[in-house]
Amino acid sequence: MSKEKLVEGLNEDLAAELGTIIRYNYQAGKAEGLAGEQLRRTLRDEVADELGHAAFLTDVIVDLGGEPTTSAMDFDKPETLREMLEVDLAMETADVKRYTQHAHLAEEVDEIELQLKLEEIAADEAGHAREIRRILRGM
Repeated sequence: MSKEKLVEGLNEDLAAELGTIIRYNYQAGKAEGLAGEQLRRTLRDEVADELGHAAFLTDVIVDLGGEPTTSAMDFDKPETLREMLEVDLAMETADVKRYTQHAHLAEEVDEIELQLKLEEIAADEAGHAREIRRILRGM
């Protein structure tokens, strides 16, 4: 395993974070009604967390000699709040899997600090998924 493969994986994570920032902002703007207002607050609060992940990934990619992506991962744009949350849940779940895989790659190239941070971000994303599941159960 090479650091180049790790950088490639981290750029996938960065593209996902950039996409999430845009997706959450888009969804917050589209959310209407009482439930929509609650969702707006939740999504806007999460944007700051995702920005932190993106900044960390950008720094690490540069530190490893790579070029950080500036392209965001595409996402679906459903109309209803439930459908938006279902998209979010699927993407958060995919993020957990991807971060876990990349933590293993970091371990393979003896980037222990990075491995632990990626595992921490995976846990954070799993927490986001849990929150979304709770919101969906209440709808």
